Amino acid sequence: MEPVTLSREVLDWAAHKAGLTLQSFAESVAKRESDVNRISNGKLTSSQAAKLAKKARIPFGYLFLDEPPEITRPVIPDLRQVQEAVPLSEDFHEVLQDVVAKQQWYIEYLKDSGDAALPFVGKFSAVATRKPASVVEDMRKVLQLTDKDRSSSQDSSAYFSRLALKAERVGVLVIKTSFVKAATKRSLSEKEFRGFALAHPVAPIVFVNGKDAEVAAVFTLMHELAHIWLGVSGVSDIALKTSNAIERICNAVAAELLVPADDFKDKWGGPQDLYRLAAYYRVSRTVIARRALDYGFVDQAFYDQVARETRPIKKTGPPSPLVTIPVRNSKRFTRTVVSEAMSGNILLRDAAGLLNVRPDTVMLLARGKVKGG
Repeated sequence: MEPVTLSREVLDWAAHKAGLTLQSFAESVAKRESDVNRISNGKLTSSQAAKLAKKARIPFGYLFLDEPPEITRPVIPDLRQVQEAVPLSEDFHEVLQDVVAKQQWYIEYLKDSGDAALPFVGKFSAVATRKPASVVEDMRKVLQLTDKDRSSSQDSSAYFSRLALKAERVGVLVIKTSFVKAATKRSLSEKEFRGFALAHPVAPIVFVNGKDAEVAAVFTLMHELAHIWLGVSGVSDIALKTSNAIERICNAVAAELLVPADDFKDKWGGPQDLYRLAAYYRVSRTVIARRALDYGFVDQAFYDQVARETRPIKKTGPPSPLVTIPVRNSKRFTRTVVSEAMSGNILLRDAAGLLNVRPDTVMLLARGKVKGG
């Protein structure tokens, strides 16, 4: 197969996006030493070029440009305010781009349907109104949150599902996944981010990193929903010790919604209650320890130790894709897209692209009648 000559500048750019140099890429695919020099000088076979495009996660056609393309990608405020916060990776940006594409499609769908703006989005956007107690009261009312939501949930996973269902019923799309789009081998990192929120008047979205423990996901969900009420988009790590004012408010709101102060004070009997109360409230031990620290029931050393020792719980095997696909795309969004495809309002392949599945999977989702929301 005759090699094609490509722009050395573009090839260097692609290799860098793949985490390589052009030389190291050449060495990884070359069969002979002479091939290394040829590839390093910008001469690749179609097969080698395809491998480079795949490693760099870029369209194959980009390699035939004269210079690297200017790729614009969605921007979201980075509200992570801890010293150990790692730079947001390409995986994060690809996930964000996918979620923004979903949101843009859904916005157009709602506009065509004549849906009005949701009154709670940005209801507390004015600095003077950003009082956690007021936000908590309104979220409880709008989402119809009760103690029964927790007590009737078998575990944290069931509690998350119940809370997410309530959010979706009022118009917030809730997406939870642990990997990039449909690439199950490209796991997201909970150390990088826990979640993010995209506030929008008609189509707000909250994203929860499913790689984290189930008990942590419950707190993340409520934290990100608080962002919607404040009307502030942003990526969060949900650090309970943060210097960011917005994050402190969202943490306080989530904590009060999940572990009400008065109830907690009545039930706390000492550090020995840590595990019992974490199980009772369906949250992590870190959240319980933080509540205890806030009220002076424990000292900073106790909280720090609990935070260090709290580790994600290994999850069991994954359920059926027909169960997980709606969760990682939002049940409400999935149901809408499938319905539009079955009605002939959008092409089957476009519906599949929005959900990151194959067209035949859209048909299976239709037959299964996506539940929830």
